Amino acid sequence: MIETKINLFNDAMFKAIFRNPKNRKIISEFLSEVTGVKQELLEQANYQGGEIPKKKLEEKGKIADLIIKIEDNQQIIVEMNQYRSNYIFEKNTSYAFSISSESSKKGRREYPRVILVNLDKFNPFQTKEGIIRFQLRDEEGHVETEIYESIHIILENIIDKQYNNNKIKKFIEFMASETIEEMKERYEGDEEYMAAIRTVEELSTDPNFVGYYDLEEAHKQELEDMRETGYDDGMEEGIEKGIEKGKTENQKEVARAMYADGVAIDTISKYVGISIEKIQSLLNEK
Repeated sequence: MIETKINLFNDAMFKAIFRNPKNRKIISEFLSEVTGVKQELLEQANYQGGEIPKKKLEEKGKIADLIIKIEDNQQIIVEMNQYRSNYIFEKNTSYAFSISSESSKKGRREYPRVILVNLDKFNPFQTKEGIIRFQLRDEEGHVETEIYESIHIILENIIDKQYNNNKIKKFIEFMASETIEEMKERYEGDEEYMAAIRTVEELSTDPNFVGYYDLEEAHKQELEDMRETGYDDGMEEGIEKGIEKGKTENQKEVARAMYADGVAIDTISKYVGISIEKIQSLLNEK
């Protein structure tokens, strides 16, 4: 039997899974365990692509993987960090504070609470812990404010058999599955996870989505190859910028192709990761 290989940490697949309402229960259960936010609030929250407000007109647009807007003045940013980079955590943190700052300007008397959840496919802190939490603290080490919390989920440590939170471990093992057949065998009888697996199967046979997925995998291999040859950090940064530009152009091409095939704009936005407004503007370009 030929196995269907998958990579759910792939940027395109990750966003499609986390944004799909059909997967909301397993996503909200996982994030509730990680953040402490009530699962029922997460189930009812607004999950969307993450265009970050600009501080300056000339500033380059910033896109977070996922922004979850919750009641009670809370937001969660979820970032899938596949590749190690000198600037990745600074970038993610700046996203969180951009959202907090922008929200405070809209007639509110206080800053909203922003939780940044990083799924790290590498171990940046060289720790055996599965989850590391950071909060703003004063000089004496006391938590200074609860408006911001950064959570790092070290994927390789969660998958380790010693990690004892079954709900978090279950979800991370689902994400780390390498074939659809492996997923079906592991989650047979679990209605919620089997529904998510069907979503993965559907995406794996969607020609428009597969093209974007394959491009992401090619970029991943290109970056890994360049790192193995010993290029310095400056070259690495340039490579990543070039890849990011290429991904943006491909997003536009995929969006146009999906629209030409009769796919609804809101569906294109969900799978491609471009806001509805940007897609409409793109389609009006000559």
